Amino acid sequence: MSEQRGAYNVGASAPAALVAFKSRRCALLYAHPDYEPPTPDEVDALIKLAGWSQNDTAKLVGVTYNPKKGSSTIRKWRAPKSSTDCRAIPYSAWRLLLLYAGVVSIDDDLMKMHQV
Repeated sequence: MSEQRGAYNVGASAPAALVAFKSRRCALLYAHPDYEPPTPDEVDALIKLAGWSQNDTAKLVGVTYNPKKGSSTIRKWRAPKSSTDCRAIPYSAWRLLLLYAGVVSIDDDLMKMHQV
């Protein structure tokens, strides 16, 4: 897509419960005009609230990891925006984490897809 989107929503604090993600812009479908990519804090909060380790998260989204050292990819997705290591999580990986955490469902996404 050639459309540009903001890298992160500014000033949004991370949710304190998984259910709180449902009402956030980062949980909308990518095609929704109000969708905003998750902040590193939101990525970190989802992983912590779901109870996943770095390695668990890496296995779920299919990125490399070291059983002893974790995953540099996951660390970069969670790194503060001010860090030179910070990288935006790809939408597909983020959506997959939301699905695994039960924040969104495939059936709901398929229904909403035709409304966007």
